[in-house]
Amino acid sequence: MLLKIVMASKIKEAEVQNLTERYVKMASGFMPVKVEVDSGKKKSAERKGLLVGMDPTGKQFTSEEFAEWIRKRVEVYGDITFYIGEAEGLPKDVKAEASEFISLSGMTMAHRISLIVLAEQIYRALTIINGHPYHK
Repeated sequence: MLLKIVMASKIKEAEVQNLTERYVKMASGFMPVKVEVDSGKKKSAERKGLLVGMDPTGKQFTSEEFAEWIRKRVEVYGDITFYIGEAEGLPKDVKAEASEFISLSGMTMAHRISLIVLAEQIYRALTIINGHPYHK
């Protein structure tokens, strides 16, 4: 089981990288979580599990609903890959291959901010699933 966040481009700001790494490290105490940059070299056949596009038109959740969503999808698919596109949105191949789409907010945010928010929400979801007091 692996939760992976894929970014369409590199994050250059150290502050964003550091905060993301903090949440990923904490989340990895419950389940393996990693972040990677899409090099464009992966073929669809190489992707494992569920591919989820992060998109403003996607489904929105409360933190508790997102935790339950993750729990159920991990049971069915094992691995979940969350793909965050750039300002133009998701690449065409990701849009075509993604089984589900999630929105972090009704507001538009920079992809680097989306990375931090998603990493924190994954950590929060895993604490909810595991009965950890972080969410309280």
